[in-house]
Amino acid sequence: MKKRLMSNADLKHVDWAQCERSAMLRSLHSKRLTSVVGDTSSGWGCKVIDGDRRSVHAYLTGKGDLRATWWNLYSAIYLMVVPSGNLEHAMYSFHRFHHAMTLSGLEFWQSVSNTASDVQQDGVMEAARKTFIRDFNH
Repeated sequence: MKKRLMSNADLKHVDWAQCERSAMLRSLHSKRLTSVVGDTSSGWGCKVIDGDRRSVHAYLTGKGDLRATWWNLYSAIYLMVVPSGNLEHAMYSFHRFHHAMTLSGLEFWQSVSNTASDVQQDGVMEAARKTFIRDFNH
């Protein structure tokens, strides 16, 4: 008996998501593991939320990085200062400001690191000259 091939007319009646879910479930049960899923070598099952300062859990326990606080403060000030502003414009402005501050902070610490290595290699005066040339002649 020949297996019937699908035609273009049959394609619109196939629930592809159901087919993929069924195939995935069959593959999971066919390779049933005897060990516990979530050991430390795989990363699954590890509770990493305690180490993430951006999480809501860290914010509620007082260990967060104050992102929500900064957002609440920034959006309130933005809406008071900009009369035609809305939350969408406030969020766009907040992220532009955050990215600018992040990049300027990274540039500053890169400059400090370069200056420190220049001091170790060439001395204070030569490091000051190189820093001035590097940072003030953009």
